[in-house]
Amino acid sequence: MYPSEAYPTSPEEIAAFVAGQRHGYLLATAPDGFPQVSILPFVKLDDAIEVHCVQGDPTLDAIRVNPRTTFLIADFLAFSPHDWVDPENAARATLHFRAVQYACIATPSTDPEDVAAALRRLLERFEPEATYRPIANESFYGSRLRRLAAVRLQIVGMQAKFKVGPAGPDSLKLAVASQLRVRSEPGDLRAASVIEERAAMRSGNTE
Repeated sequence: MYPSEAYPTSPEEIAAFVAGQRHGYLLATAPDGFPQVSILPFVKLDDAIEVHCVQGDPTLDAIRVNPRTTFLIADFLAFSPHDWVDPENAARATLHFRAVQYACIATPSTDPEDVAAALRRLLERFEPEATYRPIANESFYGSRLRRLAAVRLQIVGMQAKFKVGPAGPDSLKLAVASQLRVRSEPGDLRAASVIEERAAMRSGNTE
């Protein structure tokens, strides 16, 4: 992910974005193999990310031989055509998105107790007020737990890029947001809101 200076992103924005996402992409590559990718729910801890997957997942196979992984959390917003910015410059067509990628060292475990603990933390995050039979390594959940693996991703690096609106002043970003509202294709209204909210936050105007 190219770290363009045109899209600065604060640590506070990154933390808030990650906290609001439900899934990410785990990428791992075995020696002499091709990259494997799995889309997984996650729990972000202080300095680690926790996921779980099926034991037969090729991504898990790759992790077992090469624990150096990437976990990508991304939110595609919208596409804007060049002429919303400059009628002559076709290079101003762009995608708008928010993305954070973590470089990680992965430690997998197929111990049912570890898997159960990971699932409990996941449910505490996504269903904090739900009622269900407590997850434990016993007859009700045991067979399922033995088919899964828990993976702890120790974070060793991070990159982030929030391409929210085109490069340029907030007035240009807000003009693109207005065009998104007019076009109103699926996702455009949400994209416009994200662009507007971020412009307001960066200007100090939260009204």
